[in-house]
Amino acid sequence: MIINAPILLGENFELLEEGHIVIEEGIIRDVKDGFIPGGIDARNYLIMPSLINAHTHLGDSFAKEAVLGLSVKNATGRKGLKWRLYEETENGEIVRCMHETLRYMLNSGTAAFADFREFGVKGIEQLKNAINGIPIKAIILSRDTDMEGCDGLGLNTYQLDQIPGDRQGKLIAIHAGECKREIENALRYKPDILIHLTLATPEEMKVVAKRKISVVICPRSNAVLGVGILNVMEMLNSGINISLGTDNVMINSPNLFREMEFVSKLSYLHDGIPPTEILKMATVNASKAFHLNSGSVDKGRHADLLFIDKNAPNIRDNKDLIPTIIHRCEPENVRKIMVNGRFVVDKD
Repeated sequence: MIINAPILLGENFELLEEGHIVIEEGIIRDVKDGFIPGGIDARNYLIMPSLINAHTHLGDSFAKEAVLGLSVKNATGRKGLKWRLYEETENGEIVRCMHETLRYMLNSGTAAFADFREFGVKGIEQLKNAINGIPIKAIILSRDTDMEGCDGLGLNTYQLDQIPGDRQGKLIAIHAGECKREIENALRYKPDILIHLTLATPEEMKVVAKRKISVVICPRSNAVLGVGILNVMEMLNSGINISLGTDNVMINSPNLFREMEFVSKLSYLHDGIPPTEILKMATVNASKAFHLNSGSVDKGRHADLLFIDKNAPNIRDNKDLIPTIIHRCEPENVRKIMVNGRFVVDKD
């Protein structure tokens, strides 16, 4: 398969105004400048890597806006409203709502996600049932169970005793930094990934960077729950690999374009973050954090691609393409989605 189109190439999103991609067996075999005969004519689209949502709680999809106005403790803490709502909701309803959220995520340009899966084996099965029929890539980070049937553990700081001696090469991700001393505690367990870090000190950031621990930030969620607004540029300058997540579906839509826009515009309260760095958080950086062979349009990568309508009224006539994508792109602008070299969404 050969596709002729404008392309955001590589980890720094170099724009090829007229380029082509050669795809074989789901892998990008070549990307070069220039259109060539015999390929799919996609000149009216912009091809970019699909998005990776680095932190979700999809099980909450049945309770959108249920905790609005509550503190993090009262919303999602050990005795928070979230858990009472689960007790009142049937399993089939939870799975149905997760399935609908997954469809929304895929149609919005997210082709891979990492989910903190509550409720042990039952929670893993809920997610697997919800994914049925949806060609989206899942990283399942479970709790209250062993390492079987999942890609690792996704824990709160009061659950760190669940981390086994033998990690089997799987991921350990921990919520930390929404309360004081959580980061210090989490670091003792040598995690691969830390979530939030809103209260991280410059010294803690340096330790996280030195240990090459990836961090997932969820700024919209942090704002709603009142746990602080992170200085993301300071974290970037420390050398940390930062990814973006949308967190609980009961709090936020799992729309990474909205998350990128929020991060970008908040950053201008400080020094401003280069738009390319923000797009990396939803693609390249997340791929590195979760060991995925995607996140950029490069030779040897999986062909997980978005086809953006570059002539849409909210996209065209721009003076700077990448910030336009970050600030203005909507799910409706994502016209086609390719996963492993196969078109899985085609709105045209």
